[in-house]
Amino acid sequence: MIIKLKTYTMNKYIIYSLFATPLLNISCNKFLAVDPPKTEVAAESAFSDEKTATATVGGLYTSMNNYNNQFASGLMTIVLSSLADDYNSAFTSYDEYKYNRLSPATSYLDRLWSQPYSYINHSNKIIEGLEASALSTKVKAQLSAEARFTRVFNYFYLSNLFNKVPLITDTKDLEANNRKGPASREELYAFMVDDLQKAAVDIADVYQGNERTRPNRKAVDALLARVYLYHADWANAEATADKVIGDNRYELSRDLNTVFLKTSKEAIWQLQTVNLSTAGVNTWEGFSIVPTVATARSYYQVYDATVAAYEENDLRKSMWLKPYVVSNKTLYMPYKYKLRTGTPVTEYNTVLRLAEQYLIRAEARLNQNKLQAALEDINQIRERAGLAALPQTMDKASIALALEKERQLELLGEWGHRWFDLVRTNRALPVLSKVKTDFSESDIKIPIASAILITNANLQQND
Repeated sequence: MIIKLKTYTMNKYIIYSLFATPLLNISCNKFLAVDPPKTEVAAESAFSDEKTATATVGGLYTSMNNYNNQFASGLMTIVLSSLADDYNSAFTSYDEYKYNRLSPATSYLDRLWSQPYSYINHSNKIIEGLEASALSTKVKAQLSAEARFTRVFNYFYLSNLFNKVPLITDTKDLEANNRKGPASREELYAFMVDDLQKAAVDIADVYQGNERTRPNRKAVDALLARVYLYHADWANAEATADKVIGDNRYELSRDLNTVFLKTSKEAIWQLQTVNLSTAGVNTWEGFSIVPTVATARSYYQVYDATVAAYEENDLRKSMWLKPYVVSNKTLYMPYKYKLRTGTPVTEYNTVLRLAEQYLIRAEARLNQNKLQAALEDINQIRERAGLAALPQTMDKASIALALEKERQLELLGEWGHRWFDLVRTNRALPVLSKVKTDFSESDIKIPIASAILITNANLQQND
């Protein structure tokens, strides 16, 4: 198989991408098919030396965040926030998500499938290219670990969006891969844990460079803790989150306005926006949500029930939401990212951060009946938000509800956390049926796009 490479020039460095990410459409013949790149370089050049191999891996992160309204650059956050009760959009293209009336023909569903698979394919090519290269063992281990981490990151979202998806770990037989049936959740879980454990051994603990845009060992641990949590492996979730929390490079930012800056000490892994057509984009969320004029309305609104859930004096409401008025009614837009555009760039898309690790450890401890320890973690988040600590006399059920609320308000509008939380804890129906009209059990499953199903007869539609 011939591999050709797409190149990007950015900040005086050449960033290589192993294929062109399918941005708007997918082939009706193969869900793993990709469009030919406009600029190509010989495949052997990608791993000819350490500098170009590192740039090739950098192209993987670039491809995930270089266009607006794609899977990893705002789209998934917007549609899952609408499906849940975080925030919704005034744009009619998102109405089916807002009203939880998804069908296989719903807009954007194809991107939520095809784009993660394109990044997985990219990761697989990197791993295979490194194995065949003459690079040093140390360089191979580091870069392969980064590719494994990114591969699992995409499988994590695919499996939680669509439940059962094909597990593809190589590029040796494209036709066979395009006919592959879905793996079970148990197979996917075992694969993700194994891949992350291998990555944790090989990846450096220090960050490569002055920023946190390439994963290190703690980023691997942070994602692994989340995977353990989602599969109710409470002991490992607690122990792994504890590793991250115990690293003094990370701290809960006392000024909430600094949490999503590129210099944030709370950030564990971030994506840098690399866009060649729109100058000054900091993050695609900010570009989409923040109005062009400060006094104008936003086209994104936090659900009224969620606004009402904030306690008095919660700093997250005053700093992470912003009011605007429409028809004499005060509405709120999400305001974690505060810049539509601006130079120099000061905000990066924050993917993994320390606050989530406290909440992971709290849930893991709670489910091991370590009630006081769970409360201590929850109270770390509450006190940072300017709220009083919860009393130590609370029972387990009350702590569980308090934790659910803290995850809702702390992680609002970030990477679909709220939707996934409600689904995995079987709380979607009781919670969302109070917020949305005619919400039913059938609204919990996300269908696979029709365009995807016709590429592979062995795929199974969700009920």
